[in-house]
Amino acid sequence: MIKKVAALFFCALFCFTLTASAQKKTHKVIFVVTSPDQNDWSTATTLADHFIAGIKPELTEVEVLSYGPAIPIVAKNSPVAKEIADLEKLGVHFVACQNAMRAYKIAEADLLPGVTSVPSGVVELVQKQEAGYSYVKVGR
Repeated sequence: MIKKVAALFFCALFCFTLTASAQKKTHKVIFVVTSPDQNDWSTATTLADHFIAGIKPELTEVEVLSYGPAIPIVAKNSPVAKEIADLEKLGVHFVACQNAMRAYKIAEADLLPGVTSVPSGVVELVQKQEAGYSYVKVGR
């Protein structure tokens, strides 16, 4: 009888541990935008917002990566600055490619508040995928 109770206890403990670890899974996604089109950026911000809302209460790590012609959208006076700021409050990270910044003559000081930069957008994308991030391409 004691062996059965002990077995049931350990079975329950194991199931609880599995459930607890499943609830702590972090969903990681990187949205990549290479288009300067405001509609593409609105789509990216909407998708990021819908992803976070749809996966709640589970944990997320969300990044929106901008490179190529999309770089001006993460600079000051961006037409989607409010959407970017709102998503940053939800923990979304916005990242700009320094190679593209140089090509478009955009300095770090020209970026929207909260936007960070990486040396290479394509390297950032590959490293995120290697780290288990899902890749979502937005726009053209």
